[in-house]
Amino acid sequence: MDTVSQVRAWLIPMPGGPALAPLELHADPAGEIIGRHESCTVRLPADAEQVSRRHAQLSYDGQRWHVTDLESRWGTFLNGVKLPAHRPAALSERDLLRIVPWTFSFSTAGVPRAGLLSVDDSPPQTMIRSFATDMAKPLADDMLALLLEGATSIHAAESEDALAKLLLDIACRGTGLPNAAVLRPLDAGGHLQVVAARSGPTCDCGEACFSRSLLAVAAQGRVAELSPQSETNVSESIVQMRVDSALCVPLMLGGTVAAYLYVDSRRNHAEPMANFRTLRPNASGFCAALGKMAGLALANLKRIEIERRAATIDAELHAAATAQKWILPREPVVCGPFTCSGESRAGQYLGGDFFDAIALDNGRMAVALGDVSGHGIAASVLMTAAQGFLHASLAEHGDVAKAVNALNKFVFPRRTEGKFITLWVGVFDANTRTVTYVDAGHGYALLAHGRGKVQKLADGDGIPVGLDPQVVYAAATAALPETGTALILSDGLIEQSQDVSQTGGDRRQFDLAGVEGVLCGCENDDKLVKGLFAAVCQFAGTTSLADDATAVLMRW
Repeated sequence: MDTVSQVRAWLIPMPGGPALAPLELHADPAGEIIGRHESCTVRLPADAEQVSRRHAQLSYDGQRWHVTDLESRWGTFLNGVKLPAHRPAALSERDLLRIVPWTFSFSTAGVPRAGLLSVDDSPPQTMIRSFATDMAKPLADDMLALLLEGATSIHAAESEDALAKLLLDIACRGTGLPNAAVLRPLDAGGHLQVVAARSGPTCDCGEACFSRSLLAVAAQGRVAELSPQSETNVSESIVQMRVDSALCVPLMLGGTVAAYLYVDSRRNHAEPMANFRTLRPNASGFCAALGKMAGLALANLKRIEIERRAATIDAELHAAATAQKWILPREPVVCGPFTCSGESRAGQYLGGDFFDAIALDNGRMAVALGDVSGHGIAASVLMTAAQGFLHASLAEHGDVAKAVNALNKFVFPRRTEGKFITLWVGVFDANTRTVTYVDAGHGYALLAHGRGKVQKLADGDGIPVGLDPQVVYAAATAALPETGTALILSDGLIEQSQDVSQTGGDRRQFDLAGVEGVLCGCENDDKLVKGLFAAVCQFAGTTSLADDATAVLMRW
């Protein structure tokens, strides 16, 4: 098994959703489909009505994981931002992925075994009240002034750490409680990470500890309050942690609980129970307003982070795409009576198609077009390696069968699982007026004898390169007319679908018939390739084609 297929990641359910075990993901070349349908590789419960049958795809491109929404009805949310359908978004460690009713934490490090464990104080005597985050009584003037004072600083925070530290100060001043912490949930089992803390609230064991009952209420998107009213009615939390009063506020990213603001007061061992501290009037309303402001600021930071991440990836892909074009012929290649030109357009930033034209000795020219299965970086790397190897082989001896057999043995041990190359490569000979070629699972090469007469160069067929190291490819030969053209194409042009708005839902393909129509109807061979792309784009209703598309024109 190759190293890529051994790459794993996990979607770890966060508090607030139905009980669910962590979901393990594998770097399958086809991607992992998550949804309710039995064909999905990662299945969610069938009774989860807000999960689509095929909801989203998780894929690994050899460098990082991506998530793609598959036109789900209720949407897929990354860090509170709804993803547009069919547009991959890069994932980073601890990103929050929302598929209602679950929020998952994305991890490549595995299910967390470390982190603080909240105190299980779930017995029924725990005295906790909960409030909706939008339920607020009028705030005292000093509380309102404090919120207004902190608003500017909160929205100007340049990082999550800076935002957390600001919240601690404002929360303690507004509630009258001395201790505060911003907590990030690690799983649904009560494990937490302390993002920032003030006064280091500890229990008798000397470790920071937090009420699981409060956190469970806050995980539902509500403010949780623990405030004892008398000495005789004591909650489990107060017994275990000597807590007088506490508040837990969810920090929301849309419908996703991203973190908690936790404030409390605690007594040391020497203090009697009677010396408890109480919350200021309407402290819950104050914290609810503070949590809303913090959630908006956090959402803005996450949005900026996603945009920055996307911009970085775009810049890297643009640079890689530019470098990729360097290996393709940029000017027509001329050898004797032959002139070869071509164009390749990537369906995404990086293409899996390549073409080449090599002037050989004795009036011969080699022409090749290959199509690596799949898209993106993995296909691009294999494309670059295959093109370079094939170019060197053909330049050395000009024997197409020998070159393809050597390429097959080169590609097989280096390809990732599920990758292969369909290939057409031929040598045009002016002296014998023939073309000798190998078609390795490609099938899209046309020879035009004047206007209206088109012959397929589809003999010498073999399986795609890279599937079987023992296969032996043999060449076929076809006669060339005194003057003519040959057009070699990738399936991105042949299989491009028509805009469904023009067909009433019938996804017709451009097909070879469309190519032959352009080939027979073009009056100027110099404009044939551009005319072909223009015809395909018009057929598709867009200039953004669904797959890598390449056309190579040979004239003599």
